Amino acid sequence: MLRAGARGVYADEAAVDLLLRHGHWAGHGEFVRRFTQVLAGAPVACIDWQAAAGDLGGAGLACSASEAGVLRIAASLGGGAPVSLRAVLGGLDHVNIALVARAVLHANGTTSATVTVPAPPRFPPGVSVAGAGDGVRRGEGR
Repeated sequence: MLRAGARGVYADEAAVDLLLRHGHWAGHGEFVRRFTQVLAGAPVACIDWQAAAGDLGGAGLACSASEAGVLRIAASLGGGAPVSLRAVLGGLDHVNIALVARAVLHANGTTSATVTVPAPPRFPPGVSVAGAGDGVRRGEGR
């Protein structure tokens, strides 16, 4: 229903697609309850982008910095909410950066572009990465 509500405006489509592909916010009950609205008479829904982005500070929506960054970017595309790309982009992993790049291209009307999610960054040989599993060390023949 969100995609139907955004259809026809590239920036709105990009914002909704970014949010849905990211995955966190579409399944966040409080976000959906407070900031989405199903429009009467049609199977479409919309998001109050300004209110959602404004609720990220202080005691607002509970989320990680990365999840907040994605929401801020989507709110900027979909509702014109101000966002500091300088503050947000550095906290996104390679998958979320690819999602944002795809959204920016779509918002520009470049709907046929392909964005490939890059492999995770490599670390110098001998640098251990917590959570790599089974004692795997990044940068050693991977």
